[in-house]
Amino acid sequence: MKERKLYSLTGKLIVFLLLIVFAASALFGGIQTLMLSSVGLTPNAAAKKYAFEETTACGTLVQRQLHNVMSYYNDMSKFGTNGQYDGTKEIDYRAFATDGEGSGGISTTYTIDQLVKMYDDGSSADLNEVAAYTADNYATNDAGIDKEAYLAYEDGTDVSQETEETDVAALTEEVSAADAETFDSFSPDGEVYFPSDNAVKSLKEKKIDPADVSSQFLYLYDQGMSLETQKTKAGTYLYEYAAANLKKVSIRDLYMTLSGVTEEVAAFKNQESGISVDADDANLWYCLEDKEGNIYTNVDSWKNGYTTAIAQKSSYPFAFAVDRTGGADKVRSYATRKNSPAVEAARSYLLNNQIADNYQKIFVALDPDLAASDYFSQYSEIYSQWLPKMQLLLLMIAVGGIGTLVCLVLFTLQAGRNGKNKEIRLYFFDQWYTEIAAAAAILIVMGAVGIVAVCIELSYGGVHYIQNFDGNYIYSGSYGNEADTWRSLVAASGILTGFLITLIPYCSLVRRIKARNVWKQSFLYCVGHRIVSAGRTFYEGRQESERTILMFCVFCGVQIILCCGFGMFGVFLTLVMDAAVLLLLLREASGRKQIEHGLKEIAAGDLDYKIDLTELQGEDNLQLAGIVNSLGEGMKAAVQEQMKSERLKADLITNVSHDIKTPLTSIINYVDLLKRENIENEKAKDYIRVLDEKSQRLKQLTEDLVEASKISSGNIKLEFMNLNLNELVQQVNGEFAERFESRNLDLICILQPEPLLICADSRRIWRVLENLYVNVCKYAMPGTRVYVDAIRKDGKIQFSIKNISENALNCEADELTERFIRGDVSRSTEGSGLGLSIAKNLTVLQHGTFDIYLDGDLFKVTITFDEVVKEKKPETSGYTAKPEMPEEERIKYTHITLEKALRLEELLLEFFDITRFNLQDFVLETQEMNLSLFLEQIADESYGMLSARGMTCAVDAEEDLMIQGDPDKLARVFDNLLRNAAAYGRENTQILIQARGGRGRTTIVFTNEGEQIPQKKLETIFERFYRVDEARSSQTGGAGLGLAIAKQIVELHGGTITATSDIHNTRFIVTLPDAEEKKKTARRKKMAAYRK
Repeated sequence: MKERKLYSLTGKLIVFLLLIVFAASALFGGIQTLMLSSVGLTPNAAAKKYAFEETTACGTLVQRQLHNVMSYYNDMSKFGTNGQYDGTKEIDYRAFATDGEGSGGISTTYTIDQLVKMYDDGSSADLNEVAAYTADNYATNDAGIDKEAYLAYEDGTDVSQETEETDVAALTEEVSAADAETFDSFSPDGEVYFPSDNAVKSLKEKKIDPADVSSQFLYLYDQGMSLETQKTKAGTYLYEYAAANLKKVSIRDLYMTLSGVTEEVAAFKNQESGISVDADDANLWYCLEDKEGNIYTNVDSWKNGYTTAIAQKSSYPFAFAVDRTGGADKVRSYATRKNSPAVEAARSYLLNNQIADNYQKIFVALDPDLAASDYFSQYSEIYSQWLPKMQLLLLMIAVGGIGTLVCLVLFTLQAGRNGKNKEIRLYFFDQWYTEIAAAAAILIVMGAVGIVAVCIELSYGGVHYIQNFDGNYIYSGSYGNEADTWRSLVAASGILTGFLITLIPYCSLVRRIKARNVWKQSFLYCVGHRIVSAGRTFYEGRQESERTILMFCVFCGVQIILCCGFGMFGVFLTLVMDAAVLLLLLREASGRKQIEHGLKEIAAGDLDYKIDLTELQGEDNLQLAGIVNSLGEGMKAAVQEQMKSERLKADLITNVSHDIKTPLTSIINYVDLLKRENIENEKAKDYIRVLDEKSQRLKQLTEDLVEASKISSGNIKLEFMNLNLNELVQQVNGEFAERFESRNLDLICILQPEPLLICADSRRIWRVLENLYVNVCKYAMPGTRVYVDAIRKDGKIQFSIKNISENALNCEADELTERFIRGDVSRSTEGSGLGLSIAKNLTVLQHGTFDIYLDGDLFKVTITFDEVVKEKKPETSGYTAKPEMPEEERIKYTHITLEKALRLEELLLEFFDITRFNLQDFVLETQEMNLSLFLEQIADESYGMLSARGMTCAVDAEEDLMIQGDPDKLARVFDNLLRNAAAYGRENTQILIQARGGRGRTTIVFTNEGEQIPQKKLETIFERFYRVDEARSSQTGGAGLGLAIAKQIVELHGGTITATSDIHNTRFIVTLPDAEEKKKTARRKKMAAYRK
């Protein structure tokens, strides 16, 4: 079979490599474009040719830095002095956090430096942790409960009375029975905490009983003693302040509030170092005026305020102003492109941010030269580098994405396929249970995801990001620089690797789906199928199974009863029973061994072998042995019947061949006599030529049939003699010289001068060579050379013939020697497919070898025989060849012969009919006939012929439609028309026969669906030897006489026959006089004759 390139190994490798290339292109382009979008370089920005200062990323940077500046100046008023950081400034942090409502005075007042230190050493965060989370575990409703006594009571100690074993007074103070009742009714909402000794001592110094406060307070007090590092302005710690004001202050709120304030103060201090107050150090220039009229700017020339800043006209790539003094926001853009995405981002921030509301006038601009080294200059440089390459990246994404999808579709189609056949190939992984394969696939996918994550981490692990106030991110660091493109390459490589790894389970799933074994290969299906099979087997043999199980249960039950009820004696009886069962099993095994031996003997061919039933024991063994004996008898009877059938078939082939050859010889002789006559009629000469060709064809086919039958049945005798192969080849060359010349074949024969002697049957070896030369004449390409040689080699005589085939040889060399196999698949030559088969079989029967070699269109046959050194007298061998032809081939071959004989008979009948027409020796025997019934009978008799092509025939005729005609001749007409419709009509269609009478004429129409007959051919369709389909072989078409004969018969009846054809249907219309009109015409003829 011709290899399909898409499914070949080369095709798969090409698709896989293209998939890698396209996927890598799409991934790199996509990742690079995504990352560049974070610095403002988006496809939209590139299409509109924005400068960096006009992009959303630039607006995001402006938002962030402006927010930091305004936050800094807002915090300066809280934490600074005269616009400078002042670490000695004191802050009541509680009043600061609650807008003055929860002031603790000097007891909650720290300096700025103290608050920063508590943030840096983590003490404020630790206090917030224990207050916000851990404190929830302790009870808040156990104030007034003696903690130590309660814990002792909970441990199970009876505190209501003293005993010798337990000294209650040593555990806690003496508790009354009423206190015990209190403990019984008490239900804490958390754990009961007993403070450390230091905490108890500290509380008692403050004259506070630990039993009078909750466990949560005790826990926080205890933790505060160890975690607080700074004292307030009052010289005390917060836990002391809370203890002194138990009913007014919550120690938990003090600690939770402290953490937030220290974090905000520390952020202010850290922010101060990042705020530039000099325009030379920043590309973002600002001028802010608050409600009190204070001016904040980093541009010296703008220190006079907002009005001065906007008055300095300059070409800013980004500039924006807000004026709220009039009660409404007056917004104006001073940028080169006034409504750029950067301006819109800044506008959104300034108009909607609470911090910006503190300033009445705001003017912000970017340095046109971006001279300072910051994010603005860095991103502007990256933007400029990649802007010209944006179209290339988008092209990589588009081409790579489409290519990846196409390659993935092709890859899916290729999965499991190969270039030689349509079978699905499953690999080792595909043989696993579906559940195990699914688990492995999940692990593989997880591994692929891990690889992707590692590569992305390696690429972007050190890259930080900035978030604006709309939730968008832009990336900081050096990413985006051309020298930093390796990050995208590494990320794309990681994703590509993960993608390729996931193709492993994907392809396995595709192969399983194509093989339709996703469910059948699963563990659940296999287990369920086996359970169902076992259950079905048990159910089908339930009688035997139930009996066996019942016997087993009874046997086990008896043994259990004996062992349990009779002691050692019962055990002894059990052993006796087991020994008896063992003997029974051994006897059964011995019988099974005899049965097995009998089966082997019958399998070896001894069909008369019988198993001796007298030596077998056991009902099952006897029954099985009887079946085996019956099997041998049945096989023997079948073999005898088969041999009888083979003999009958051989006799049938011989008789049919003889019956065909006898009339065929007479036909050939008569045709030869006709050829010698001086016949001037050209049509008659055509008839004789067709008869000669067909009879010679049938003669050759009959000879091939007889030869093949003899070989396969072994009914052939070989007369071995010493032959000179050189002379034999030269004779064959001379015999076929004229035929080679007619085919324009140049015969090149190379023979050695000395004799090449072989021992063979002269007639049979001649047939071998003749078949080979005939094969060359039929199938060799015209205008080429045919090489023939005979040589001596290693004590062997080799004859070879080779040629170039006219048609492609789409089969294996061994197939050409099979019966009915032809190298010409188009069947344009009149071969039977037996020539090479007969040649090979005859060669093997004569102890030679027959080899065929094919290389493209080169066809070569080599025949090898042993060399004869000394001549020997001819001897007759009674060698009988072993039958080889199977039954189906004999039937097929006999069918071909009979079919050819019937075709020859039809051809002769047509020839004789047309001859009688020419000689005017054609007499009609007319009678009145029922045309309706006549057509029904014709349609019924054609059932077998039509059903072979899936066709049907329907008759639509008036009832009791009578005509005057010759039934035999009209049957010939209608049969010819029906056969013509069946031969040229489309398969699986209906042939319609219609008959109508009127005005003294009867019209019969044969309609079939088929190819349209051109008008020019319709005019000559009723001429002799004319056929519509000139390419039809002799197997299916006629000699071109049927319609001519039909026309002659119809016209003899006084009728007409015509044909019409369109793109859908072809119709043959026969018009005949009806019975009454025919009688009137006959009477008129008689009257005319009488008058004469």
